Amino acid sequence: MHCRKCLMQYSLSKKLIVSAAATLVVIALVVSAGLAAVFQWGPELLLKREMLRHVDKIQERMRFDASGKLSGVELNSKMKLLYEALKEDSIYRILDDKGAVLIASDGANIPLFAKGARFDPKTAADTSLVLRRSGLTLYVFTQAISLNDKTYYIQVARSERMHQAIMGSDSASFMMAAGVAVIIAILVFTFVVWGTFNRALRPLRVASDAASRIEFNSLDSRLSTVDVPKELVPLIDAFNTALDRLELDYRLQQEFLATVAHELKTPLALIRGQIELDGTADRQLLLKDVDRMARQVHQLLHLAEVSDRKNFMFEQIDAGEVVVSAVEHLGRLADRLNVSVVLNSPIQKVALMADSGALFVLVKNLLENAIHHSPAGTSAIVTVSAGHIAIRDHGDGIAADNLPLLFKRFWRGANRRDEGAGLGLSICKEISLVHGWRLVVMRDQGPGAEFIVVFS
Repeated sequence: MHCRKCLMQYSLSKKLIVSAAATLVVIALVVSAGLAAVFQWGPELLLKREMLRHVDKIQERMRFDASGKLSGVELNSKMKLLYEALKEDSIYRILDDKGAVLIASDGANIPLFAKGARFDPKTAADTSLVLRRSGLTLYVFTQAISLNDKTYYIQVARSERMHQAIMGSDSASFMMAAGVAVIIAILVFTFVVWGTFNRALRPLRVASDAASRIEFNSLDSRLSTVDVPKELVPLIDAFNTALDRLELDYRLQQEFLATVAHELKTPLALIRGQIELDGTADRQLLLKDVDRMARQVHQLLHLAEVSDRKNFMFEQIDAGEVVVSAVEHLGRLADRLNVSVVLNSPIQKVALMADSGALFVLVKNLLENAIHHSPAGTSAIVTVSAGHIAIRDHGDGIAADNLPLLFKRFWRGANRRDEGAGLGLSICKEISLVHGWRLVVMRDQGPGAEFIVVFS
């Protein structure tokens, strides 16, 4: 099982690095595929872009004499070599606004245009055409420019064979360079991300080590958020909050166990003393002490049960029926103490999503308290509505000083006529909390005290 669990675990940093690297690879492949497609299926676009670039360079290097007449073009060594060495494959011509050739790289005196057609520079501007010349296919582009308040037309031509040769060489070189660049980028990216994640997760490892050293005798320890990334601070704070609750519950458990030991110690000492009286023990007194201990143990088990939400089974119930069952259950107790139980319940069904057994215990405990605190000849009143259940006694009420102690475990009121374990109201509070109800105590609204279970 342990090995199987280990196989199911994974490294967050490795997963993020692999995901990021895979994303980078996919992006690089998509970009490379796009560029390869352009080289393969869109050469005209690249050719036009290259010819426009040559037009701009020729325009920049046009030179004029003092009278403003075009005197020549000062090309750089690379362009000069291109147009002089490859006169048939690379051509440029500069025309005036009438279409007359002013300068031509191949020495020609006519513009480049289709045979059988009349050349109109204004119509040819910003257009391209394909010509056949000396067995070569030429791509021609004409661009209009304005210099010194005059209009010129620059024609740039390139042969098909030269374009294919350059494109094939450029695409192969580009793809090779792109592949090498992608590999280097992936390696550098992976290393940087790995280092970044290791550095970012280091405080989390420190916090994990600190958490692993926390035991029951050191529940007051807390994890530090110093140097922790702000994205992880909520996690550390949530863990510290959980430790706060765990520390409180553990302390309450220790106090509870100490109180239980004290509560059971007294009756056990009394029973032992009675037995040691060499046969003079009062049988009725012994039975009374045993019954009291049994009641305490029973309520302790009940408290442990209602403190765990897993022990509840929620379903749609009729709260009125549950209350009637609790009233009938305590009928003999009420008769013995000469206390009447008045039930005010609507005729229609009071639908409620709850655990019927837990609701029965809650009503029974509250009504039993009301019966024990009501003087003989008075009544305990139970009211049921769609929003709450209220139980009122006609006793002496609750002193203001006792209100904070009502739901404390093992606390018993001074005016109670039985020797209860002091756990009934604690059980009621736990049941209310699990159901999301509010248990309210009213002490200034009439005789006695009233406990109200609000369903909202």
